Amino acid sequence: MKVLVIGGMHGNETLGIEVVKLFKNNSVNQVDTFLANEQAIKNDCRFVGQDLNRSFPGDKDSANYEIGRAAQILELTKKYDIVLDFHNTYCPNNDCAFVGQTATQLLDSVAVFLGLKKVIIADYDCINKFAPNCLSVEVSVDSQLNKPEVWYDKITQLSRLDNLIYETSDLEKYRFVYRMTLDDKDKFNLTSKQLRAFKPISNNLAIKLGVTTPAYPIFVDDNFTPYNYGGLLTKI
Repeated sequence: MKVLVIGGMHGNETLGIEVVKLFKNNSVNQVDTFLANEQAIKNDCRFVGQDLNRSFPGDKDSANYEIGRAAQILELTKKYDIVLDFHNTYCPNNDCAFVGQTATQLLDSVAVFLGLKKVIIADYDCINKFAPNCLSVEVSVDSQLNKPEVWYDKITQLSRLDNLIYETSDLEKYRFVYRMTLDDKDKFNLTSKQLRAFKPISNNLAIKLGVTTPAYPIFVDDNFTPYNYGGLLTKI
């Protein structure tokens, strides 16, 4: 299968950047790479004008760097069977995958093959919403999976497969439903709630936040995104 590896969608998340470097130095047939936000990577920041992963579907004629870049990336994804877009989080136990609502069924098998047992559907404006062949890989910085060599080997094996059919019934499927704000943090004293990734919050707190119960937090108080407090998921 033909695979595109995207690193640096957020310029301060290093795993994908390092995976791209490995493939640049040790090329593999059927695997191409792309550094998404080159300006942010150069400046060691998350983005330069606006979040690239909130700029999709983009506009190739835009004067805004990230909006133009999003359109370029989206067009590129159409040439591949599978697109793997890498991200990091400082929050522990957050290893998971993101796909869009219209994701091809193949991506569930890809998640299983890559050892990612939790798959989250994102229907907000991100690459997954507009590229049905894109699986975004989220890895905690303290995880055993936060090693570029691990992903080099996995992706190399993936690229050599003609078909990928895996039992996916054990996958935990979620939907991203709410972004907890800094106002929520203060209003509901969230720092005292001991929120943990993929552990359900209390029904009372879910009701206060206006989400269906049970609800599961993710990216709680992540230093990569200090302008948000975290996200909430519901199970599918």
